Amino acid sequence: MKLYFSLFFFTNIVNGLISFKTISISKRKTSLKISDDYLEDISNFQKFKYNLVNENYNDMIQSIMDKNVQKILVDNDFKEMVTIDKLFDKEPLYNNFHLANINPIIIPNLVEKAADANTPIYFVDLAPESLLFVKDLFNGFISFTSYIIPLFFVISLLTRLSNGFGQNPFQMMPIIAKKQPEFLKPNISLAEWAGSPEVIDECKEIISYIENKEKFKEIGAEMPRGILLEGPPGTGKTLLAKAIASETNSSFISVSGSEFVELFVGMGASRVRDLFKMARENRPAIIFIDEIDAVGRQRGAGINMANDEREQTLNQMLYEMDGFNNNDDIVVMAATNRKDILDKALLRPGRFDRIIKVPVPDKLSREKILDVYLKKKKMEEPFDLSAIAELTDGFSGAELKNLINEASILSVRNNETSIKEKYIFDSFEKSLVGLIRKTPIDSFETNQRVSIHEIGHALLVLKFDKYFDFQKVSIQSTYNGAGGYTIFSEKPEIKKGGLYTKDIFKKRLIITMGGKAAESIYYGDENVSMGAVQDLKTANSLAKRMIGNFGMGDKLEVFYNDDISDDSNPFLGRSLAIGNKYSDYTREIMDKESLELVKEAYLEAKNILTNDYETFIEISNLLQNNTILYKKDVDNFVKNKNA
Repeated sequence: MKLYFSLFFFTNIVNGLISFKTISISKRKTSLKISDDYLEDISNFQKFKYNLVNENYNDMIQSIMDKNVQKILVDNDFKEMVTIDKLFDKEPLYNNFHLANINPIIIPNLVEKAADANTPIYFVDLAPESLLFVKDLFNGFISFTSYIIPLFFVISLLTRLSNGFGQNPFQMMPIIAKKQPEFLKPNISLAEWAGSPEVIDECKEIISYIENKEKFKEIGAEMPRGILLEGPPGTGKTLLAKAIASETNSSFISVSGSEFVELFVGMGASRVRDLFKMARENRPAIIFIDEIDAVGRQRGAGINMANDEREQTLNQMLYEMDGFNNNDDIVVMAATNRKDILDKALLRPGRFDRIIKVPVPDKLSREKILDVYLKKKKMEEPFDLSAIAELTDGFSGAELKNLINEASILSVRNNETSIKEKYIFDSFEKSLVGLIRKTPIDSFETNQRVSIHEIGHALLVLKFDKYFDFQKVSIQSTYNGAGGYTIFSEKPEIKKGGLYTKDIFKKRLIITMGGKAAESIYYGDENVSMGAVQDLKTANSLAKRMIGNFGMGDKLEVFYNDDISDDSNPFLGRSLAIGNKYSDYTREIMDKESLELVKEAYLEAKNILTNDYETFIEISNLLQNNTILYKKDVDNFVKNKNA
């Protein structure tokens, strides 16, 4: 096939050159009929052309009118003209030829002037012979490629389709190179994962399966085929998989779920086969698929309902995990934070037999994680890890690592040689409220309004000290758009238990509406600013969840609304996935009750602040003067006031 195309290409090039050369010669013969000395004039002009300088067209016309011109030669492209003097010796010199660039529009005028002077004019090809050959060669090549390349492309594409992708002899559209799975022998101890002890116990059990499989076989127990690590991002799922591979001295083959989804049909399934083939060649092995939800989503989801490339890849994975192949000494581990969207066939026994939930670390686990990361840092003095762990409620292991790293960067920025505990808290504050502006706001009115707003929040937190711990209030503006911020948290026993009551949520609503209530009391309803927009968003969102999800409504106390928190359909939007599941009457009640909760909280906040108006104004003035108030500052103020 390749030889055929090569001969075809060469033959067309030769034919093209011959045809264009014939056309060029025929043009010369036509000119010879017009004038016997034509070739001699062209030859002389070609000899002198590169010594000539473009002259003024009007001067040349004047020379023609003065009858000093023997001949006029005009290029076929009407872009150049040459005049030849009448009087010169037998051997003409270059100064007997005159060259000028012209515009095709002046050709009629030129012909008229030549006729008046009785001077012959010839329209000829003034290009040198060598340039004519190159031009003919180029035109022949363009003519050839204009039809042969599309033909070659079509034949190549048909060949690929008939032979299957990956077997194309021409390689005109080569397959994208496969990214090889990461293959390594990790050297990580399970002790390096400082998370929940229950998760570690589960991992130790899996290690025991792999190391003592014969012992388990004696009593009829089978080693799990697959282990799914489910949990929020940054909780250390990949680290756990590496640790298990290291503890069992297994080969660790890792790949991302997104690498299985390709443009070409069949590529994903091919990669799955290659992955398991590599594992069989390197037993014992652990295959780790990160973000498996990219390829393991439920089949038939979405509007299209088509059997797309992703579904073929999933089918191949299901076969490899529990098919007819010998997968002894091979364990498949996968990580996801969206188990709810995975295909049911992937989660059945025989595929992913064991599902390990890897949660966000609790307080004790956070202390361990902080200790692991801080051991690698240079500290000024031992830190109060318990206080930092208490402060970082809800942080994942990755976020704690980033917190320590940010503190290290702050230390270097301030020319410190070791990390101070202060920088840990500064880093936490930065992660919570964003970047704080260094330049203060000069406007007295703005500072006063922000102080009033933030003290509205802070005073209510102090009022509900049964449920909440006040930490800090500031009127420093941030690049997130906030003019100030108040930091507080639930009591440790509430966070640890996780059982939030309706009363706790109602108190949170009151605190959230405290800023707007404070502005309304001090400035009046007509002068409340838009600074409470984020508070309104937060309050309404919480109220809707109280009514729709937590069973804290009046008429809807046994109602659960899927529309608020549904993430089950990965392809359709939440509203589209749910459709009109509830009647308009139910939706109206839900909206009405949630709005009533927010309204009641707002009125209660105004009532509390009004009853303690004097303290409210005094603390807001204190905040305006000091910019930042900590709990100890407020306690000292209250103590001095009551003294």
